Amino acid sequence: MPEIMFVIIAFLFGLCFGSFANVIIYRIPKKISIVTPPSHCPSCDKRLGIIDLIPLLSWFYLLGKCRSCKKKISPIYPFVELLCGLLFASAVYYSVSLTAFPLAIFMFVLLAITFIDAYTQEIPDGLVITGAVAGIVLLAGNYFLPHAFPYEMYKLTWSNALLGVVAGAAPLFIIDRLTLLLIKKDGFGYGDVKLMAMVGLFLGWKMILMSFFFAFFIGAIYAVYLMASGKAKRGTYMAFGPFLCLGVLGAFWFGENILSWYLGVLA
Repeated sequence: MPEIMFVIIAFLFGLCFGSFANVIIYRIPKKISIVTPPSHCPSCDKRLGIIDLIPLLSWFYLLGKCRSCKKKISPIYPFVELLCGLLFASAVYYSVSLTAFPLAIFMFVLLAITFIDAYTQEIPDGLVITGAVAGIVLLAGNYFLPHAFPYEMYKLTWSNALLGVVAGAAPLFIIDRLTLLLIKKDGFGYGDVKLMAMVGLFLGWKMILMSFFFAFFIGAIYAVYLMASGKAKRGTYMAFGPFLCLGVLGAFWFGENILSWYLGVLA
């Protein structure tokens, strides 16, 4: 089967997992079980039918409205499904091997954390732990079964991954402690610290630094936009998890090329 077929299949699976991501994003902050009750309309509580649960297509088929009460359904739902499909496809595109499975879980976790933190300014420990387990599986598979789990992210080793954990957690923790000491406010939440510690298992210390570069750059642009538009003032707390997740994905896909180019310029 051509590789493109694997990418397409991964995309379709990703759409389905995107539907599950919507459940997680909606229910975890509300402390609702992700298993029961079955999927239902949040407006009228009507249980959704099979056609209503078809990822992406059902939203367009129903014209963005509940079949029962006709209340509008947020376009965020199909957007999350589409993003998850693309992320799963990108995981398989990176490597048509067992490596794609922990990478897909990693990207799923980043997607769910992005939206939950944007809505609630909280990062659930359960998602971070899930990502950490996937990272350990990837590292163990790459060490014991390198042909089944090929992973060439700067030839990541256990020692490099552990340095990545420290490089991910330590800067945010230190900044938070200093900010708390100097201005009596948290600089970063511990959710951010744990998130980047988990990411270190996948990226190692070099790509962690690239992740921070992307995250702070994108976050700074957004902060300037908020202040310039009057939507926020200096000192307003802003969830940083979404920017960290964007920075991580940027480093995963483009970090090596950018770092190699930069080092080439300096040479």
